[in-house]
Amino acid sequence: MAYHHRLRVRYGETDQMGVVHHANYLLYMEEARTMWMAELGCPYGELEQRGIGLPVRRTEMRYRSAARYEDELEVEVAIGRLGGASVDFVYTIRRVADGEVCVTGHVDLACVELTAHPRKPRMLPTELREMLERGQG
Repeated sequence: MAYHHRLRVRYGETDQMGVVHHANYLLYMEEARTMWMAELGCPYGELEQRGIGLPVRRTEMRYRSAARYEDELEVEVAIGRLGGASVDFVYTIRRVADGEVCVTGHVDLACVELTAHPRKPRMLPTELREMLERGQG
C-alpha cells in the first residue's frame, strides 16, 4: 500500500537554472512521510511528545529527471522494510504533468528514546508498529 502526496515546486527550492536543488527531494520525502503517518493516526509531533524519535540513519536517492520551478510533483511513499527498531520508507517522485519519474529513493529511520542521554535505540512501540503494518496493507 502506498500513500500519494502532491506538492508544487517553489522558487526558493530551485537553483539559478530553475531546477530543484537535490537536497530538497529529502524535504519532499519527509513531508509525504509525516503527512501519511498523521493520516494513519500517528502524528510525528505526538511521538516526540511521548519521548519517541525516528531519526534518519540512512538515505539513498537516484536522480532520473529534473523537476523545475512550478512543477506539480507527486510523492509516492510506501514501507519497504519494518524492523524491530527501524523502518525503511521507499519513495518515487513523479512530475504530475507527464508522469515522468524524477527521483527514486529510500529513507531508513531508527527508533530512539528521546529522554535518554545519550539517546539509545529502542524497539518500535506496539501501537506504532501496528500503525505501520496497517500502512503496509
